Amino acid sequence: MDIFIEPVLPKPALVILGASPVALALAALGRQFGYHVDLAAPHADLTMIPDADRVTDGFAPPPPEQSRRYVVVSTQGRGDRAALEAALGMETDYCGFVGSRRKFATLTEAIRQAQPGMNEERARRLDSVKAPAGLDIGAIAPDEIALSILAEIVAIRRGRQRAELDTHTQDANREE
Repeated sequence: MDIFIEPVLPKPALVILGASPVALALAALGRQFGYHVDLAAPHADLTMIPDADRVTDGFAPPPPEQSRRYVVVSTQGRGDRAALEAALGMETDYCGFVGSRRKFATLTEAIRQAQPGMNEERARRLDSVKAPAGLDIGAIAPDEIALSILAEIVAIRRGRQRAELDTHTQDANREE
C-alpha cells in the first residue's frame, strides 16, 4: 500500500490598505496568484466592488489568519497617514507604500514628530517600509505598478522559502 501525503498550507495574506486604482488592480492580481486578499478602505472611497476575499470598512483589517502577511498601503492621498499607521501596527513579512519617496519621507517625519517616544519595534517597522513599493520595471499604469509590487512580494516570499529550505538541508547534512 502506498500512502501519499499532500500538505494543505494556508494561503499567504495580501493586505491592501486603500482603494486607489493600484490597490484594486493589486487585489485582482493577488487573487489570481493564490493570495488571500484583504482590502481595507473607507467604503466611501470604493468606486467599484474590489476582487478581494474580504473587504473591511476603514483601515483596520481583521486579525491575520495566515502565517505570512504582505501589506501594501495604496491610498493615493486619501488617508495616507491613517493607513500607514495601521500598517505599522501589523506584524508583516513585507510592507510597501505606493507613492513617491518624497511623500513617504514627509509622512514618516510627521509620524515621528507626533510620537517622539516611539518604541523600537514601531520605529523598526517604519524604517523597513519599502517606498515606493514594487520592483523598478518602469511601471506607469496602475496594472503595471500592481504587477511590480506583486513581483517584489513573490521575490521576497520565495527567497525566504529557499533560505529556509537551505537551512533545513544544511541541518540534515550535519546530523548525518
